[in-house]
Parts: sequence; C-alpha cells; structure tokens
Amino acid sequence: MKHYTVKRYTFQELEGAARDKAIEGYQLSLNEVLDSNEIEEYLRNKLEEKLGGSPEDITLSFSLNYLQGDGVTIYGRLYIEEAENLTWPDGSAYADLVKNSWGHHYSHWNTFNVELSDAEQEPISLAGTVLEQQLRDICRELERDGYKFIENSTSREAALEALNDNDDAVYLIDGTFNIPRGIVSEVSA
Repeated sequence: MKHYTVKRYTFQELEGAARDKAIEGYQLSLNEVLDSNEIEEYLRNKLEEKLGGSPEDITLSFSLNYLQGDGVTIYGRLYIEEAENLTWPDGSAYADLVKNSWGHHYSHWNTFNVELSDAEQEPISLAGTVLEQQLRDICRELERDGYKFIENSTSREAALEALNDNDDAVYLIDGTFNIPRGIVSEVSA
C-alpha cells in the first residue's frame, strides 16, 4: 500500500483561481440544497403582501429553472376579503382561478382562467374589469421575485459569507473541496 501526504488548506488560505473554484463549487452546492419549501414560503409571503390578505384556498405552483413555460401561477378560490389590494367589480364575492389547458404542462401567468362570482354563487362578467390582469401581473411579479430569491440565495456573496464563516472546511491547493475518503488522514507534526 502506498501512503501519500496531502496538504489541506482552509478557504482563507486559498488564492486566485483556487479561491474562485472553491466559491463556484460552494455556489453549486447552495443551489443543490436550496429547498423548494423555502422558495414556496418566500413566494407565499410575497403573494400575501401583493394581495393584502392571506388566502386559504389558493395553491401556489412554480417552476423556476429558466426554461420555456416556467414561472409562477396561482389556482383555487380567492375571496374578496383575502385580496383587498385588488380592484374587484361591484357585487363580487370571490374568484375561482381555474387551471386551463396550458396549466397541465406549465406554471406561469397564463395557465389559469378567472371565473368571478357574487355572494349567491352567480357568475359575474369579467368584461371591462382589471381583476384578471392584476392577478396575471401578480404572477409575473412573483416569477421575478422567485428568480431574485434564488439568485440571492446562491450568489457569489452568499457563498463567500458562508465560506468565511466555516473554519472547518478544507480544500486542496486547487480549490477542490470533495477530498475522497481514505486518501486523507490527519498527521501530527
């Protein structure tokens, strides 16, 4: 069996390209561990802020991978009391946001239809109202907010902050973090 001695470095000891490689590697790991529940919670808070209420019967759906058809959409029943920031037509009680044919493949602002009703559950015409456009605009805004959240969570700055706070991580001279088990062992000088 051959024995090798491998010198390990803390992040603070790395320089130049090795430091950049460690940062980029950590950014990738941040992206891999970013939990969709975190993104959903962030988007739900933004939705409530935009609506001016806390909708109980709304499902938030998103796909934020920079692909065609990606975005954020909402489905379900939205009551007027849960969305005080929206412009509701007179007599409105609630709106149903119903998945349309696009909604079976995509998640974005154009994957739902709005069906408006009064307190007696009678349909109200959406013609000439701004409500539908407001809901679609909110989905567009949530998409931008979601991408911004992901980018901030996985940014170079976020990686640098985490790396500077972690004194236990060790790297090879080239900035490689994942040192295979069995190759490295501590040697006391």
